[in-house]
Amino acid sequence: MKKVLIFGIFIFNISVFSQVGVSTTTPQKALHISGTTSSTAITGTSVNIVRPTIRVDGLNNTNQSTTDKLRPVSVSDKGDLVLSNALVKPLVIIDPINTSNTEKDYILPAVTINQTSGSTTTNAVIRSFNFTLTSPSLVKFSTVTSFQFLRASDGGVVTDGSNRAWGTRFRFSAAPAGISTAANAYFGESIRAYNNAVNTTDATGTFYTASDDTLSLPAGTYTLDVNLFAATNATQTPLRIICGSGTDTISIVAFPVQ
Repeated sequence: MKKVLIFGIFIFNISVFSQVGVSTTTPQKALHISGTTSSTAITGTSVNIVRPTIRVDGLNNTNQSTTDKLRPVSVSDKGDLVLSNALVKPLVIIDPINTSNTEKDYILPAVTINQTSGSTTTNAVIRSFNFTLTSPSLVKFSTVTSFQFLRASDGGVVTDGSNRAWGTRFRFSAAPAGISTAANAYFGESIRAYNNAVNTTDATGTFYTASDDTLSLPAGTYTLDVNLFAATNATQTPLRIICGSGTDTISIVAFPVQ
């Protein structure tokens, strides 16, 4: 009689523990956890937001020391579930979007470069930016830069009818080991043609170029140079190049990958 009673208690305990925190009517796996869900329509679309009500207390903000409401869940090498870095939260933002939808002019004041006859300007630094990555990241670089082209001798209108190559590109003048800081290690090049006519109208005005690139970079401290490229051969009029006479924007955004 005692054996039957003990066995009955054992079965009762298994039944109790097997139901704590688990609710499913049609299990499809050895461990199948489900809960009540809600579905809310997104106005103006045929899509609904479905919200499950499954909770893991160990991943809450108190235990994970984070104030973010939504963060990705990762698995450690020991199989532990942990909250990882928020991939949607950049580590570095230079010139972020703001509520008034305005952008900072990154070249203040304008930079003036005078060429000599037959010269090529390849490494004139328009402006440099320092930033630090605390973990390996995908980094998005983007600039829009304005230019004016005048005669180097007196600032007059260029009327030689020549075609020239000009634009902007990036390079690192300081970077962690393994990332090149060579003078010719350019990226994000945006080189185009500048034409002028033999009159006083077509040679004036503001031109724009846009440089853009995305790099996978290790953690460390960097200095990004935005460089001017402008080629003038021996038979052409030397240029006075004014960088930043218009509205100039830059964006550097880093997204952690580890």
